[in-house]
Amino acid sequence: MRGFLYILLLCCCQMTWAQEKADTSQLSPVTSQLSPDSVKTQLSPDSVKTQLSPDSVQSKYTKWVPLLEGEKKDLPLFQGFTLSFDVIGLGMIAFTDYGTIEGALRLSLKNTWLPIVELGYGICDRKDYNTKIQYKVNAPFIRLGCDWNFLRNKFQDNRMFVGLRWGFSTYKYDMTGPPVTDPIYGESQAFDFSGTTSTSNWMEIVFGCQVKIYRNFHMGWSLRLKYHIASSKNDYSKAYYIPGYGVTTSGNTWAGTYNLIFDLNWGKKKKVIVEP
Repeated sequence: MRGFLYILLLCCCQMTWAQEKADTSQLSPVTSQLSPDSVKTQLSPDSVKTQLSPDSVQSKYTKWVPLLEGEKKDLPLFQGFTLSFDVIGLGMIAFTDYGTIEGALRLSLKNTWLPIVELGYGICDRKDYNTKIQYKVNAPFIRLGCDWNFLRNKFQDNRMFVGLRWGFSTYKYDMTGPPVTDPIYGESQAFDFSGTTSTSNWMEIVFGCQVKIYRNFHMGWSLRLKYHIASSKNDYSKAYYIPGYGVTTSGNTWAGTYNLIFDLNWGKKKKVIVEP
């Protein structure tokens, strides 16, 4: 085994020496051709001025590329928008009793601070087969917040972030079930709380990332811990599901998103490189 490693190391050294020799041999004719007189003749001020005129550079040799790391001081405040859509909420609607249809618009400030608006529509239709109680709600919601991209290199298109959200929803829900019998008088009363109005708000702590897939198309995920702040009270029922927040069986809840993201780099600064 040791002998095999020695042979492998020797081959690598030989390949490196051969490559250096080939590079040197390729450069030798260039050295002979680039004599001081020829360089002085070919690179006269008039010829350079003629060949590298603004029109010729713009028409033939202009290439737009992102900012380089050495130009950090020139990074403008406005770095475009991102438009995203969540696919986990759609999957939950298809395979569970509730879910969301939602999208987000996020602003990039120096690719560090990312204010965001999330809009969506929450749907729930659940029946408890033990109690026979059915709960229905369909209503919009909104979340406002900001993310902080903590990656050191702000000139790449990938992001990893933490953030906060404040969520709000006003909705009407229906809660119905079989009649309830009074244990004392034996009378039955309908269990029907249709059209009950409620308002809820909550906070979210967010951690997530996004990765560039192709050009301006990204994919990413986020993990969220949601804290219920308050909901309007009702004397006879409590909302089982809050649009945008989730199920209310516990004080706090976890949720996640998987997003398809489109980077809209309007106004993102570019630079010009002249190719030879």
